[in-house]
Amino acid sequence: MEDLPPALDEALLRELKCPECKQYMVPPIKMCTNGHNICNKCRRGFQYCSATFCSASSLNIRNVALENIANSQKYPCDNRQSGCLELFSNQDIAKHHTVCLYRKFKCPFQLNRECSSKCKKNEMMNHLETAHPSRVVETSTLSSFVMEDFSFRSFKILHCFGELFVHYEQKRDGRYCCTVQPIGTSCEASKYKCEFTLRAANGIEQISNTFLVRGYTEEFESSFNSGKCLCLDEATLRNFLVGNKLNLTVTLSTV
Repeated sequence: MEDLPPALDEALLRELKCPECKQYMVPPIKMCTNGHNICNKCRRGFQYCSATFCSASSLNIRNVALENIANSQKYPCDNRQSGCLELFSNQDIAKHHTVCLYRKFKCPFQLNRECSSKCKKNEMMNHLETAHPSRVVETSTLSSFVMEDFSFRSFKILHCFGELFVHYEQKRDGRYCCTVQPIGTSCEASKYKCEFTLRAANGIEQISNTFLVRGYTEEFESSFNSGKCLCLDEATLRNFLVGNKLNLTVTLSTV
């Protein structure tokens, strides 16, 4: 596609965007009875065409010609407006998005609706220092004396190993969950592990679990349901109370 005029190339890209989710379509590409296209994921959720001024029935018929074009086309990165000018096949672009240096990340303070900003990773520290002064802890080890009866979300920003990490904890339905995410790509997350150590009042009994840190783009709900972060049931919480608190130490380290 390198020898095509830019205008024609852009026209092809517009045709390859799903009218519903606005993402580039990959095979299988389905059609409605009027010939409009839709990605297979959206086709499963819509019985009628969502193209402008069209409500024709969606079909389970593939547009093979457009699929062939999709397989031969080079796609721009989603972060093109931020400066990434690379092009990728539809087989490679999803993998690139997980490591793209130009992608923007949500400010961690969106979690409690304090901030709606998005910025590139190399801009995040400056944003936090400017918009949220004194909210970043310079440490790789965090002592968290969690109140036994707390019922709200709590999170902290840790700065260590030249990276920023979000430490998030929540107690809900009698279960306490805690996870750590680096603000960066999923590939960068695999470089770090987190040890959770919970100590009893007698100073002898303890629970210690170590997990790889979770990717920043993963929803906290998914982290808690994955079983790959610290999750304690109500009976365990009662056994490890120190007064009315939990004596929990969170330690980050490289793999």
